[in-house]
Amino acid sequence: MEDKATILIVDDELGPRESLNMVLKSFYNICMADSGVKALEMIKGEDIDLAILDLKMPGLQGIDTLREIKKERPEIEVIILTGYGTLKTAVDGIRYGASDYLMKPFNVVEIIAVIRKILEKKRFYNEFKTFLKELGSRSGIDLPHAKRQVNWDHSLFEMIKEAMIRPSDRTEDDGSHNYIEFVKVLANTLENKDPYTHGHSSRVNYFSNLIAQKISLCAEERDYLQIGTYLHDIGKVGIDNKIILKDGKFNEQELEIARRHPEIGVELVKSMGISHQIISVIRHHHEFFDGTGHPDGLKGEEIPLLARIVSIADSFDAMTTDRPYRKAFSIEEAILELRRCAGTQFDPILVESFIEIINEKNESIQRQIQQTVSKVGVG
Repeated sequence: MEDKATILIVDDELGPRESLNMVLKSFYNICMADSGVKALEMIKGEDIDLAILDLKMPGLQGIDTLREIKKERPEIEVIILTGYGTLKTAVDGIRYGASDYLMKPFNVVEIIAVIRKILEKKRFYNEFKTFLKELGSRSGIDLPHAKRQVNWDHSLFEMIKEAMIRPSDRTEDDGSHNYIEFVKVLANTLENKDPYTHGHSSRVNYFSNLIAQKISLCAEERDYLQIGTYLHDIGKVGIDNKIILKDGKFNEQELEIARRHPEIGVELVKSMGISHQIISVIRHHHEFFDGTGHPDGLKGEEIPLLARIVSIADSFDAMTTDRPYRKAFSIEEAILELRRCAGTQFDPILVESFIEIINEKNESIQRQIQQTVSKVGVG
């Protein structure tokens, strides 16, 4: 029983609740609630792994219950159960962190398959957090505790370390090119917990690479830039989820904590002996060109070139995607903001290079944003 995941079924109708209970109780521990309010009470006292949530309920509606669950316990996975009349609302629910939705009347085979897929993804995330915790312990950082333990594989650590030290020496037929797949998985794993940043590192990688091509960076620098873009936010694994997933702007204390993620990221990876160029991206991508950024207050060309590139790409992606407290800027609005901050936040020469690229490749850039953002919460 202890190894079984715990599922919370939330539906105001007795029939659907009992039907799901009959189907799932052989595989999982089951809790049930007949309202959104009771569901929120239960998540405070029960170790819930996944909730199956009906959208149409009296009192607190399903979509509001979803938002509250994700605010209080963002690690709980949620499947929305809906009829045809609320399908659009169910799809919108993906934006608030639902993992999937199922139609009523539900198909037994489908619902079991969906639950298994989501719980496997959750298990992988927890184990990956433990993996990162082990990296952190080697650097003296106490990262958030993960529920599951994994066997620490020393050879895996050494393989990752070796693969990331000098990526430009690798070739696709020597079996070592998997380092980039590792960092992609790492970035995606971290971002999948926040629907607003899903695909963020992939887009930052894409925008950074466009700038790199425009200014003719050498192949070795582009390799380091690619890895740096996927790892630039790795330090967020050491920040409380309630801050990272906050539905609104940070207060001063939260902002101070969030601003530590570049330093935490460096501490996480430095024991792996990776290139100082990659380290510089992680540490300095929030430095400002006028010296008012963090963590070190570097100014102008004191800021490493790769970090200056990622700073622009990172901010452009933040501007052109939705956030909990505002809608996405249009590309035209983002260009105006880049120009406004050129010379203060951003390297003005790199800003103009990037704007030239945007004007040349507007359609492909728009497509890249739409394709990655449209995958939020799916799969």
